[in-house]
Amino acid sequence: MQPIGNGTVLIGLSERSQARMIEQIARALFATGAAERVIAVVMTKDRAHMHLDTVFTMLDRDRVTVYPQVMGKVRAISLRPGASEGRFHVTEEEGFLAAVADALGVPKLRVVETGGDAYQQEREQWDDGNNVVALEPGVVVAYERNTYTIAKMREAGVEVVTIEGFELGKGRGGGHCMTCPLVRDPL
Repeated sequence: MQPIGNGTVLIGLSERSQARMIEQIARALFATGAAERVIAVVMTKDRAHMHLDTVFTMLDRDRVTVYPQVMGKVRAISLRPGASEGRFHVTEEEGFLAAVADALGVPKLRVVETGGDAYQQEREQWDDGNNVVALEPGVVVAYERNTYTIAKMREAGVEVVTIEGFELGKGRGGGHCMTCPLVRDPL
């Protein structure tokens, strides 16, 4: 689950999750006023990318990393509170990135594609660029071995603080609750 701002939460629907679970979370979020929109991201059933934050990460208010081999195949379905409590207004979105941009109130997302498997095989080098933790808009922490994606993020104007280590990335983990910037609006 990724809160992205403006009352919107992204939830991946993949190998380890079911639509019913997303509905239960959406009901709870809507009932407490914690969210106004849940975007279910329907991913293929593949263990290599079963977590949304391993293939899509917020870097800034309108900039994201995307693992294109997976994100090019996803579907987005928006759930909003329905006419009565516990009911939903459901919309199949034209595209995932467009749905996220709409939810954030930005015209378009600026995308940084991660290196991923093709890069690794070609260069015999490890790069899992979606293992990024946002500290604030435009400032992230990444494992120093993600050389390809770090270069791409820096080219895109993102400040990248590198750290040693790579065990989390090998396990296909991500920033989980830290995948979107802590501070979205100036104080």
